[in-house]
Amino acid sequence: MDEKPKPSAATGRPFLSVHLKCCNIYQRIYPNAAGDAYAGWCPRCATAIRVPIVESGGSSTRFFTT
Repeated sequence: MDEKPKPSAATGRPFLSVHLKCCNIYQRIYPNAAGDAYAGWCPRCATAIRVPIVESGGSSTRFFTT
């Protein structure tokens, strides 16, 4: 009966939601291994997505359209 609390969305792994117009799908992208950008690709056509992570002057938006 050792139930561990599940992490909430606010404390889980960071991600961005991206609408990919190329194939009209939504995808989550996560920080890369270096931690300097959110990176991913379209699962249908393999179009690459990269959103740099900046210390200041960035956006508080978590949803983007490409």
